[in-house]
Amino acid sequence: MISRRTIMLAGGMLPLLLAGCQSIVAPNKPLPEDGTIDLMTLLSARPDTKIFTAALKRSGLVERITIANGPATVFVPTDAAIEALPAAQRAIFTDSSADQAALRAAVGGMIATGQLRLESIAVRNGLINTWTAGQQLKVTGAPAPSAKVQRAVLANGRSTTSGPQIGFVKPDILASNGVIHVMDGALAS
Repeated sequence: MISRRTIMLAGGMLPLLLAGCQSIVAPNKPLPEDGTIDLMTLLSARPDTKIFTAALKRSGLVERITIANGPATVFVPTDAAIEALPAAQRAIFTDSSADQAALRAAVGGMIATGQLRLESIAVRNGLINTWTAGQQLKVTGAPAPSAKVQRAVLANGRSTTSGPQIGFVKPDILASNGVIHVMDGALAS
């Protein structure tokens, strides 16, 4: 049987417990980017990547971004970069009725398996296989602040780059299950 005194003590501890929780998830504080928070929580908390995050959720690829499936590296364009795309390419990310296969290809083309910081990408000669078959990303100038990323197509065992080279707004954001690289442009196919 629980005594009245036990209930009073437990009730007195509740405000202290709740106060401790507020310091963990404070709405006005940025989340730590040190590998202690999961990738989707970090993406969802960023004010500049809302469009890509929503597209990622609609694509159905979020289920692959789990600790059980291993780490993932996501190259995320800012909202401004997606909004600057031509209408047809922008619609792939923004239109909830967009072709699901096109959405999965566009989003999957910006995700790679592994926890890939710019430094570790440089060691791989800058080439990264993405989750979209036949698509790669080519990173040059890493790990220097002048690093750029460009889409590459893998055909007949050879990589051919195409499209613009995009810079990084903020590379190497560490999550508990991967890495986020925020880009100042979008790599539309």
